[in-house]
Amino acid sequence: MTGILTALAGWKGQALTAALMLAAGFASGWTVRDWKAGREDATRAEAQIVYRDRIIERERDQADVTSAVETKAAEVQVQIRTVTQTIIKEVPVYVSPETDARFALPVGLVRVHDAAAAGHPLPESSGQSDDAAGNAQPSDIPPSRLAATIAANYGVCLADAARFSALQDWIRQQQAVANAP
Repeated sequence: MTGILTALAGWKGQALTAALMLAAGFASGWTVRDWKAGREDATRAEAQIVYRDRIIERERDQADVTSAVETKAAEVQVQIRTVTQTIIKEVPVYVSPETDARFALPVGLVRVHDAAAAGHPLPESSGQSDDAAGNAQPSDIPPSRLAATIAANYGVCLADAARFSALQDWIRQQQAVANAP
């Protein structure tokens, strides 16, 4: 044992001790680096899992918004259709066959209505209105048919307005979900 201590006391012993300590330091440093790299990989993997879970949750929330808006919009469309059909069915109560027989719609009124409903410009005029100087040309369209057509047109307009409103509501809710933290 004294021989070992004497060998360690010289420069060879000090060099051997330094080499052993350097090797132990290098090995422990390498181990710590592996631990740190493993921790960074684990942290990165956990962050990816959290990110994936947020994406899945956001997609579910967006699907819920779509489903809710579609359901509400479908209910509104059914209500508008029902009301419009009821109004059309009730036209004879409010515009009786006697009224149809007594009042002829002027051709000019029918032309204006049809052009407006179709989104077309009015046809060229002959320079004189259809009812100028008491020469009103009666059309073969009874007032009850005009009332039913107007009711149907308004029903279509209300249905379109409701669809656009539902679309705007869907966009607002989707933006709220997308902008949520």
